Amino acid sequence: MANSNPKNRRPKHTTTAFNVRRDSTLEEFLQSQMPGKSRTSIKHLIANKLMCLNSRLVRRIDISVKSGDVVTIGKPEEPQFKMPKGIAVVYEDRHLIVANKDSGLLTMASAKENRRTAYAYLTDYVRFHHPHDQIFIVHRLDRDTSGLLLFAKSEQVQADLQTDWNDTIESRHYVALVEGRPEKDEDTIRTFLREHPKSLKMHVCRPDEGVEAITHYKVVAHGRGYSLVELELETGRKNQIRVHLAHIGHPVAGDVKYGAETNPLGRLCLHAMQIRFRHPVSGETLDFNTGVPSMFKSVIR
Repeated sequence: MANSNPKNRRPKHTTTAFNVRRDSTLEEFLQSQMPGKSRTSIKHLIANKLMCLNSRLVRRIDISVKSGDVVTIGKPEEPQFKMPKGIAVVYEDRHLIVANKDSGLLTMASAKENRRTAYAYLTDYVRFHHPHDQIFIVHRLDRDTSGLLLFAKSEQVQADLQTDWNDTIESRHYVALVEGRPEKDEDTIRTFLREHPKSLKMHVCRPDEGVEAITHYKVVAHGRGYSLVELELETGRKNQIRVHLAHIGHPVAGDVKYGAETNPLGRLCLHAMQIRFRHPVSGETLDFNTGVPSMFKSVIR
């Protein structure tokens, strides 16, 4: 997989370059350019691989240099990976990565987009440091939902997380900006959901037609025709939060697919704010929380 940013492959140099104007020995040339440097100091630079002649390491002080040659002294900085816009690594160890993605970025490739995805960007990131490493998708967020994503660094860790998902994930909280104000400031939405075969939209159905979906919500602020709602998933169905909020008459702002009539921020106003889980290898409980996006708060002020 090609690196998404070619600049990541080029180290930045903090070297001093000297252009040779006439033929001489390297020692004579350097003494003319650095009169304060002793022969011992120059040999020390060579011994520590800090001197190059025309980009090749110098191994002896008595070699010849010719007009047009370039002698460089110093060491290139370690190359730094420049993460593309739209994603940031929140936590990383040998087994997994927790990342925070922006609205508009796919979790993984689609038929129309296979490069501008969280998976592709993070694959470039890990391979920049370790060319043979891979990452594996553990769960997904909708393209227009921002927030925390979990990736594994091995198939075994991916399998451990997915197989014991309900036991491993201790809590997942989202925050949404919704239209209007729910009748109840705190409640549990419990329905059955299924996907329409043609529109591919999820919708509420009879118990014998779909799968159970449970969402707990709490209104934390409201104003200017909107409410800021914190949600906790008990189940993780496709579009669950979006369908449930639309079901109670308060769709997520910007969610035209499920009936929203306004779009105050030019995006789907849903964010995966927090995830707490048991590490599949160490057993340690890890908890990450991005907080409420400031743009959500600005709408209700």
